[in-house]
Amino acid sequence: MNGYPWGEPQNMGWQQSPYPPQVPYWETPQWKEKKSIRHISNVMGWSTFAVLALMVGFSVLFVNLLRFIGYPFNINYMSSGGMSAAMYYLLNCVVYIFSVAIPFMLCVAFMRLSVNEVFRFDKVGAGTAILFVLFGVGFCMFTNIPSNIIAILIEESGLNGTMPEPVSADTPLAIILSVVQVSIIPALVEELAFRGVILSQLRKFGDGFAVFGSALLFAFYHGNVLQLTFTFFVGLVLGFIMIRTNNLWVPIVIHALNNGISVFFSLIQSYVSEDTYLFINGNIFFGLILVGFIAFLLLYIFKREYFRRSYSGQYSSIFTRIMAFVTNPGFVAFFALFVFSSWANLVAV
Repeated sequence: MNGYPWGEPQNMGWQQSPYPPQVPYWETPQWKEKKSIRHISNVMGWSTFAVLALMVGFSVLFVNLLRFIGYPFNINYMSSGGMSAAMYYLLNCVVYIFSVAIPFMLCVAFMRLSVNEVFRFDKVGAGTAILFVLFGVGFCMFTNIPSNIIAILIEESGLNGTMPEPVSADTPLAIILSVVQVSIIPALVEELAFRGVILSQLRKFGDGFAVFGSALLFAFYHGNVLQLTFTFFVGLVLGFIMIRTNNLWVPIVIHALNNGISVFFSLIQSYVSEDTYLFINGNIFFGLILVGFIAFLLLYIFKREYFRRSYSGQYSSIFTRIMAFVTNPGFVAFFALFVFSSWANLVAV
């Protein structure tokens, strides 16, 4: 033995070492992975921040245009401000589409993302899709339980534990537009953004990480601590279903049905007695939870391949990836906006 762990070096000069060269940390795969996660999270954080900023900007723009042609304006966003209910919901539809679409379409364009990779609509059997939809809707209903408990605890602490009442839809056209504004448009644009653009980019770092990260952004996006638990768990199940089906239509339909059920309850509340409303509400609520549980069992028994864990080689631990995801300017700014919005809602009278 010559004392060298890899044998005696040949023709060793002054600049030659018997030991393998050490790679600087900033050139290691772990560092490059964290850097990539920070970059993507930063872009998505600022994009989501831009959505909320554009909502305010477009609202002011369109309201002032309406005021110019004779429609009044009220600073209370949840008030029609003298506009007809139909005009109010139409305005909200237009504002929401532009506000969400513009930042994320710019992400796709400037990051040169593949449209087929970002917006996936792989073929899924009709029976499997129906079972996933029933499972998803049932899970969404179930997540209302912890959310309602949190709302009660917030109210008991002396803070505002209720959401603002929406503008009453008083005509058939207003009812149709309210359904479109609450159920259809958010389901389309939010799923394309969160389960499309955001989830697809985070999947490079693991499916589980992608589901968690997209759900976290989805929860903060709603800007209210009352909805935080509900939207986070809904984001988890929608992300899981998207990962397993690779078809955006499935989470879109679940999202639309979940919001549509909420609209349905709001509409019938004015036309039936309180006892009848509670009876209908309770039966639909617990019935959908039961149907969702049965759908989950059927999927697990007959489509178990959808629940098998997929392994992907990642260079960093899940904790390291999450820390990289939340420690960048875009995410921090977006989180700060969520905190401000949540506090404003909690102290609102």
